[in-house]
Amino acid sequence: MSEEHSGSILAVDFGNVQTRALLIDLVDGFYRLVARGDTRTTAGFPANDARLGLNRVVEQITAVTGRKLLTNDGKIITPEQNDRSGVDTFVTTASTGRTMRTVVVGLVPDVSIASARRALAGTYVEIVEVLSLEDGRSVEQQINAIIGSRPDLIFITGGMEGGAEEPVLRQARAVQQALRLIKGGRKPALLYAGNSVLAPTMRDLFGTLATLFIAPNIRPNLEEEELEGAQAQLALVYNDQQAKRGSFGALTRMSRNGVLPTAQSYNLIADYIGQSTEQNVLTVDIGSAVGILSAYVEDHVTTSIRTDIGLGHSADSLLSTVGAATINRWLPFVTSTNQIRHYALNKTLVPGSVPETIKGIFLEHAFLRAGIGALVEASRPTWGKRLNLAQNTLTPQFDTIIGAGAGLTETGSSGFGTLLLIDAIQATGVTRVQLDTYGVIAALGSLAYTNPEAVVQVLESSSLETAGTVFSISGIPALNRPVLHVRIKTSDGQVIKHHVSGGHIWVYPLGIGKTATVDVSAGRGLSINGKGRVKVTAEGGTVGLIFDGRGRPLPLANDAAGRAAQIPLWIAEITGNPPILIADDWLTDAVDEGMGLDMETEETIRKSKQRGGLFGGGRRKAPAKAEKSVELRPDLRLKDEEPKEELPVRNDLDDLRR
Repeated sequence: MSEEHSGSILAVDFGNVQTRALLIDLVDGFYRLVARGDTRTTAGFPANDARLGLNRVVEQITAVTGRKLLTNDGKIITPEQNDRSGVDTFVTTASTGRTMRTVVVGLVPDVSIASARRALAGTYVEIVEVLSLEDGRSVEQQINAIIGSRPDLIFITGGMEGGAEEPVLRQARAVQQALRLIKGGRKPALLYAGNSVLAPTMRDLFGTLATLFIAPNIRPNLEEEELEGAQAQLALVYNDQQAKRGSFGALTRMSRNGVLPTAQSYNLIADYIGQSTEQNVLTVDIGSAVGILSAYVEDHVTTSIRTDIGLGHSADSLLSTVGAATINRWLPFVTSTNQIRHYALNKTLVPGSVPETIKGIFLEHAFLRAGIGALVEASRPTWGKRLNLAQNTLTPQFDTIIGAGAGLTETGSSGFGTLLLIDAIQATGVTRVQLDTYGVIAALGSLAYTNPEAVVQVLESSSLETAGTVFSISGIPALNRPVLHVRIKTSDGQVIKHHVSGGHIWVYPLGIGKTATVDVSAGRGLSINGKGRVKVTAEGGTVGLIFDGRGRPLPLANDAAGRAAQIPLWIAEITGNPPILIADDWLTDAVDEGMGLDMETEETIRKSKQRGGLFGGGRRKAPAKAEKSVELRPDLRLKDEEPKEELPVRNDLDDLRR
């Protein structure tokens, strides 16, 4: 990265639902977060212009600081003027828009193609076709497969340095022929990251057929893997794709580095914190459409991006990925697969909606926990290789866990967000928990390429909210028996002793910026990161010191009544609020409800049930009582209504959208 010193910086991140902006400036010689703003993203329908959201969020910052940042025609003023208007640097990142359809071409699935997949994990892509030497299809069939997949990007790799050339060229010529046969529309971009000897040949083959990007070999030899160069070029490909979209074209020209993928921000920040602290670090963000998890484990950073894991646009995909049983595992009331499905469809159709009832909140957080859990499971194999973990072991100890995204940071309580995070990840040992309340990580990714000093100083200036330190035991504790013996000595000499019972959480409110010496012993048969006793200097925060005596794996009850006793209790213990009361009728048999659509659609569904279902074959029931008025979000009612016939699961949303 080239380092560049500048003054004021405006960093903007365009998410699928929210657009966030940060104003960073030099204060007493150090970069500090000065102001922030957020608004709804306007890249999609009905505005179809991301600049409207940009203007709104910048106007928020202007209202707070009094600094004019926009010209009369809506462009960012740069560089900063003598009257303090404008900024010296404007950078942007984005996760909005559809993913890049990608064809991967390589030699061996377990070598070059495996490395290509890991390189692509830092960008928003959907791998739609893979071609290798082990592909049993003919050349003609492979060419047809490329054309039929309608790719936005073709990623060619293979051949170690000084190694194979002719097999790589044969595959490249097949790609060349496919590009010649693609008629109309946009030609896909092409990225080559194989044997560097062939780079000039690739320019000759594709120079006039596609926009060509060249990166260093991602697999220079069998033992080494170099992904950074390819990921940097992928960021440029992403920017090139965004520039071709009408709403982002002007933004790519205004921004210093163009529009770069938000996911790379998490990769960069996890890598920086891991290297600077020499500890294991995990960052996770579940957005509306995409889930991102970056982990620094044993001197190596990996990033997983899942476009099927999200709380809004991808809610229905998340349900299909994890299954209704996984969602139900986190619910303290009885429900049905149809009710969970209806909630997911509502969120997919109206991604920016928020829960309106207590049941809705529990459903939202069940999807959140399940989504993070799925990301952890998908990432675990890469950690296992470095830590010699078995596939079914607990999550390794992460010294720092950072949670981002509105689902975690906008719960109304830092304690609640921390609970969701440690529940989903199953944090073990001693862990410092931080929350990216201001969306700093996403916005800083592009800045890291030109001004890493600013990124470091902003991160170290308390721009991330420190919730506190969590002490978690592994093993199955005895319920309501002492399992953690705690001794806390504060900086002013005060000594606090406490016994934490099995199945419970205890919080000591140690404030932000304060530290204490904590001596914790685990009960018989239990451990804290493999030890019976730990003594550390722990940092407090907005929550404090959190002692988790519930055990790992987390002993969730198998029935709704058991979870109704557990989950509200845990929320109350970590937040200090009274427990949420679960009504008795929530624990009776589930009643299927409507899908929360418009009245005309609800009426169609109601009549179809009386005829035996939308697709036929449904069972008739006795006539229900008098019809009740249609509510806006019937899937989130606090009380069950009259039993209704179950709807068959629908395979697509086309009819619902119409």
